[in-house]
Amino acid sequence: MKRLVLALALAPGAIAALAQAPDAPAIPAAKCGGAPAYPGIKTLGDDRAREAFQGEIKNYQDCVKAYVAERKAFIDASNAAIRAIVDEHNAAMGRIRAEQEAAMKALEKK
Repeated sequence: MKRLVLALALAPGAIAALAQAPDAPAIPAAKCGGAPAYPGIKTLGDDRAREAFQGEIKNYQDCVKAYVAERKAFIDASNAAIRAIVDEHNAAMGRIRAEQEAAMKALEKK
C-alpha cells in the first residue's frame, strides 16, 4: 500500500519531465573547408609550391584541432552540468523519500 501511494505521488512529475524534454541542439559543423589536395610529387619539387602546400596542411590541421578542442570543452561543460543536476535531483528525491517515510510512520502511529 505504501509503495502504491509513493508511486502514484511521483508519477505525474515523471510524466511532466519527459514531456518537457527539449530537442537536442544542432552541433555546429567544422568550418575548415576540405582537406588540401595533394598536388603531386612534380609540383612539390618547386620550393614555393611545397611551402604553399605545407602552409595549407598546417592551416587545415590547426583548424581541425581547434574545432576538436572547442567541441571537447563543450562536452566537458555539458557533462559537468549533467552531474550537477543529477546530484541535485538525487538529493531532492532523498529528502522527499525521507519526508514521505516520516509521514507514513506518523500515520501508522495514529
